[in-house]
Amino acid sequence: MAPPPRVPLVLLLLLAAERTARGTFPEEPGPIAVAPPDYVKHYPVFVGHGTARPGGPEGGGTQRLSIQRILKVNRTLFIGDRDNVYRVSLEPSGATEMRYHRKLTWRSNQHDISICRMKGKHEAECRNFIKVLLVRNESLLFVCGTNAFNPVCANYSMDTLEPVGDNISGMARCPYDPKHANVALFTGGMLFTATVTDFLAIDAVIYRSLGDSPTLRTVKHDSKWFKEPYFVHAVEWRSHVYFFFREIAMEFNYLEKVVVSRVARVCKNDMGGSQRVLEKQWTSFLKARLNCSVPGDSHFYFNVIQAVTDILELDGRPVVLAVFSTPTNSIPGSAVCAFDMTQVAAVFEGRFREQKSPESIWTPVPEDMVPKPRPGCCASPGMRYNSSSAFPDEILNFVKTHPLMDEAVPALGNAPWILRTMTRYQLRKIVVDNAAGPWGNHTVVFLGSSTGTVLKFLILPNATSSPVPASPGSQSVFLEEFETYQPGR
Repeated sequence: MAPPPRVPLVLLLLLAAERTARGTFPEEPGPIAVAPPDYVKHYPVFVGHGTARPGGPEGGGTQRLSIQRILKVNRTLFIGDRDNVYRVSLEPSGATEMRYHRKLTWRSNQHDISICRMKGKHEAECRNFIKVLLVRNESLLFVCGTNAFNPVCANYSMDTLEPVGDNISGMARCPYDPKHANVALFTGGMLFTATVTDFLAIDAVIYRSLGDSPTLRTVKHDSKWFKEPYFVHAVEWRSHVYFFFREIAMEFNYLEKVVVSRVARVCKNDMGGSQRVLEKQWTSFLKARLNCSVPGDSHFYFNVIQAVTDILELDGRPVVLAVFSTPTNSIPGSAVCAFDMTQVAAVFEGRFREQKSPESIWTPVPEDMVPKPRPGCCASPGMRYNSSSAFPDEILNFVKTHPLMDEAVPALGNAPWILRTMTRYQLRKIVVDNAAGPWGNHTVVFLGSSTGTVLKFLILPNATSSPVPASPGSQSVFLEEFETYQPGR
């Protein structure tokens, strides 16, 4: 009988070290169920024109969809495409395709297309890509399109998709380039947008317009306010509007370009500064880092925010769930972290961070150096200053030069609720049903990946209220995985 093969001592040590490492960075169990390839066949598919196929050539009676925005209003779906807005009923029909009931065709005119082409853009880019699609009131849709790199906005009837009133400029409300990210929301009759204001996409802005309040914007070309931001989502909460985005971190300027995820906020009732400081600009703009990381001696950060939900109520707490990934030149991985809006707001009441000189590192501002009333607060009746335009120059100058908070917003449980690092794809989209199950008391998360795979997770009860830090990924159960892409369709 041959003797058993010897295992080199160094290999045993490596295996033991791997087991130890696995104890700190969790293994990822597979899904409880994997849907068969034809799982999604019983769901109807939207292809736009009745004769279109997503992979078919353009022209000849077919047109490839280029969906930019989707808006669900009760049982109606509005789809913003290139040159078109579709109104689709979500009532079950049993058909294999979802048919539109109304269609708005909104093409760029030949003059705008010619100028776009003269500026060096391709013909396929010089179209009207719908980038803003919002409910303005119970009967109106507010729509903005890139319009051949000359953005324009208009109101349309929600029922008929007929135009209502005249077009208005889309500058600072809609990007010029369909590839650029933007977010928008209405509140109190005011439109809050985050986008770029110029053809070259150099001037990034958070902008308020329409309504009765004055038009306001962020400070122009100031890297302390923005450094190449990519806007992801916006939510309204209490007296503020919060914007989620990623950007190059100026506080890590001693390193190479480091992208971090942020949340910024502005007061809804901000009236701008004085004629001397921050005139027609935000006096309440502050931003903080979002911390989605695997804890340990050295945190493993998921720095690239991809998507954020609206505010959900989970265990009685106002929570947003966000998808994060690693940079493209890093170990591929994705995570879902949850953030309590009360904790987000608390960070904006904490310390400010500053850089005293271009060569120095960023440090917290001593509390005795912060002017009163607190910079970035919302002015209101009953306060010493009932309007932001009445704030002293000292406060306005401090806000202008200190938009960054020192503390990062912690994730609930101080760890990701969902973790995926063993796959080659990245997670990009998130949808949450927080009233799932027969009794409506379960939270189920659907995650869309870069390859079209959909992952379905159950969030475990009391995930938001665990008194001890959670181990990464322990707050969820991986229920199911299925493919949505059908090559034949």
